[in-house]
Amino acid sequence: MVRYRVLFLVISFFLVYVYPVNGKAVCIVDSYRIEATSYVKSLIEKELNNFAVFSNVNLDREKVESCDPMILLGTPAVVEAMKKIKKKKVIYTFVMFPEILGLHKKKNFFGIRIIPLPDKTVEVFFSYTGFKKNKIAVPVSRRTQKIAKKYLSNSKLFEILPFDDDISRLKSKLSGYKYVYIFPDPALLRVVNLLKLMKFAKENGQVVITSLPDLDKYGVNFIYAVDYNLLAEKIVSLIENTPEEKILPCPARVKLWSP
Repeated sequence: MVRYRVLFLVISFFLVYVYPVNGKAVCIVDSYRIEATSYVKSLIEKELNNFAVFSNVNLDREKVESCDPMILLGTPAVVEAMKKIKKKKVIYTFVMFPEILGLHKKKNFFGIRIIPLPDKTVEVFFSYTGFKKNKIAVPVSRRTQKIAKKYLSNSKLFEILPFDDDISRLKSKLSGYKYVYIFPDPALLRVVNLLKLMKFAKENGQVVITSLPDLDKYGVNFIYAVDYNLLAEKIVSLIENTPEEKILPCPARVKLWSP
């Protein structure tokens, strides 16, 4: 008897329980299950009382047949859904570079940026601080350089400074700039490189700007980053609304300004 009870519980865990919301069935896939995605998921749950939270990222056809729309949190679920979901409405966020995945071309996919675009961040920075506009150094590893160019080309203020593995080699080039922008580059965000950059910036009186919300503990000066409460509201609004724009701006706020 115990054996059958355990089997029932295991099967129940992987089933998708779907409840109608205004005539629609909504499912969520949290493919990261980190603190931030769990928080956003909980906010959506409070907004919509009757829907299923589907945390298993195995998007089998029979499991999501009743889900329309799907809400996907994180790149792994989105990549899988691109292959399997052709007609259902998909709402996604927590995807760092949606254009690189070609999501702006997917008719049934509607995204919300998880980080503000760099030009928007520096626009808010200069407006918020009243500082005079000047060139902004952007250290980027050569592996991420192509992606960075795509997202930094809208503003003439950015100056990409490529490096290989050790950011220390950029010291002489960095010294000529008053502002430094931290792009979401995995090599740059290695703790050793991040600490070196912040130490150098502090010694040279440079202002460090970013759109990444978790860098406040490293001594960054200005953070314009996602507001998770507003993000959840935008996700819920997309259930009923279908915008012309395929990728909506990140709902952000000034999280930190420390001169």
